This record gives sequence, C-alpha cells and structure tokens, in this order.
Amino acid sequence: MLVPLLLAATLTAPLVVTPSSTATVLANRTAFNQPCVGFTSTAPDRLAAQASSALRALGWSVDEVVGPQFNEGEALRQIAPVGALYVHSHGDHYWDAAARRRSSGFRVDDGICSNAPTVIAPEISTARPSAAPLILAVISTCHNGERSSKLPAALGIAMKKVNPGALGPRSFYLGYAGIAWVRGIVRFEKRFWRALRRGLPTGAAFDRGLLSGFSPADLTPEWWGNYNLIPTSPSSSPTPPGGTRYV
Repeated sequence: MLVPLLLAATLTAPLVVTPSSTATVLANRTAFNQPCVGFTSTAPDRLAAQASSALRALGWSVDEVVGPQFNEGEALRQIAPVGALYVHSHGDHYWDAAARRRSSGFRVDDGICSNAPTVIAPEISTARPSAAPLILAVISTCHNGERSSKLPAALGIAMKKVNPGALGPRSFYLGYAGIAWVRGIVRFEKRFWRALRRGLPTGAAFDRGLLSGFSPADLTPEWWGNYNLIPTSPSSSPTPPGGTRYV
C-alpha cells in the first residue's frame, strides 16, 4: 500500500510556481512630449533607464520597452511571465466594458497622444493565470497606489503592510495615490533605486525616497507587501544583510 499512497500524495500536492528571473520596464514617452504636451521631456527615458540599471544590479534579466513599441499587445506579452515590473505612464481607474465597471490600469504609448489604449487589471490577470506573484512591482502612474487599485491583486500582491522585522510575503508594490507629477516622481524614484542598489530592503528604500525633497503637492507614494524584502532575482546571489530574500 505504500507505493499507491505515495503516488496519491504526489498527484494531489500543490503546484509550486517559481518566480521568474526576468523583469520588464515599460515607459510611455509619447504622452509626455510634444506634440502631446507643450514641452519636450527626457523624464520617461531617464526613469526607465534607472529602473533597468537597478534591476540588473539586483540580478534581474531586464527587457526594456520605451516609446511607441510599448503598445497593448507588447505590454501584456512582456508582463505575462515576469517576476519584476516597472511601468511609467498615465494611470487611472478605467472603464471595463466586459465587467461594466471601472478597473485600474495604465495607458500604453502606441505613439498616440489622446485616447491611447489601456491595459487594465483583468487583462493582466488573464495574461498571468498560473504565474507566481511578482517580487517587485513599481507602477509609476497616477492613482495606482490607491487602495481601490486593482493592479496589486492582478500582480499577485496582497494590499497589506508587513512591518520591519516581521515575516511576510515575498512581494513589494510601490505606487502613487492621486495625481503624480513627473517632477516629484523623478526625485523620489532616483533615491528609491539608489537605496535598493546599496542593498537596503524595499521598505527602507521607500523611506529614503520620502526624504528626497519632492513637494507633497506633487506626489503621494504608497506601498504594500514586505518592508524587509531584498528584491533580488531568484537566480542571483544570497541576500545582503538586513533583508529577506526569497527563492
């Protein structure tokens, strides 16, 4: 009877999905430049570059899509398998025609100024049906740091905080509540990524970002997940002291 019992246990054991070691960086260039707005900005490219550089330093294999190639299909294709994600664009709670209610998401670039296509939470959930929760998600848009945002759940991240020193999930989500002005985002994220590169856990890096000198009128950062998380790639070297690394 031993062999059948072992076989039955094997067949009913839950499937453990290992987080991917790839990361994706998506940035909307068109919407923040002429002719969409009355000025030219290098901010989308700079934000994408510093996110990509920091993620690579943390051991991630990074795909970067900036500008018109960041369209709806490419965004979902990129997001489907990843273990870490950075998005810089416009964000809001958009109308979900299928569900007949609003859902959270972001605009893609697609080379379009107004009424650009969007990627919303149900589409992300559909694209990631059996993927492991993201280890790190930075959604650099308006409104997706609000408690009403559906994006954390679509990425597998619970909207709760695990404080310093406590055990918690293997994920960290960063977003902005309300209107997020690019001038504040640039200051905050520069300090956030620099802290992560120096080996600080995500929560401490968030706190460093709060000290970056942005105006509170420009930005309201918010986080969910594990304050203690060191967001290294699952295939990278052991965690630096002071944080928790998950394989």
